[in-house]
Amino acid sequence: MKRFWAAAALLLILLAGSLANAWYSRTLTRDMEQRLTQAQELAGAGDWEGAERLTDQVREDWEEHQFYFHVVIRHSDTDGVLKAFRAVQEYLELEEPDQYHAANADLIAQLALLAEMEQPSLANVF
Repeated sequence: MKRFWAAAALLLILLAGSLANAWYSRTLTRDMEQRLTQAQELAGAGDWEGAERLTDQVREDWEEHQFYFHVVIRHSDTDGVLKAFRAVQEYLELEEPDQYHAANADLIAQLALLAEMEQPSLANVF
């Protein structure tokens, strides 16, 4: 009977860790998505410096949590986010609105997909 309770306790610990990871990854990426949306609004209003500053802050936050993301998410997905950040920053420097908006929307979508991959759902299990 002790083995059963030990196994059940271990299963609950793993489940709690998985749910905490899903919550944490969603919290991090949702904040980044919101700030990138704000940066896009700034660029749309002609404040390219403000948009670049805000995007740089989001990139720095990403880099601060990069170890976490590399541990829980496939490296190819995290590398894709880094490439998207570089593209967004390049278009910000060029002040190219159409290309910037497309690249920023892609970055926001990639961040949302990263968090979605960690959420407990049937699609992620099968």
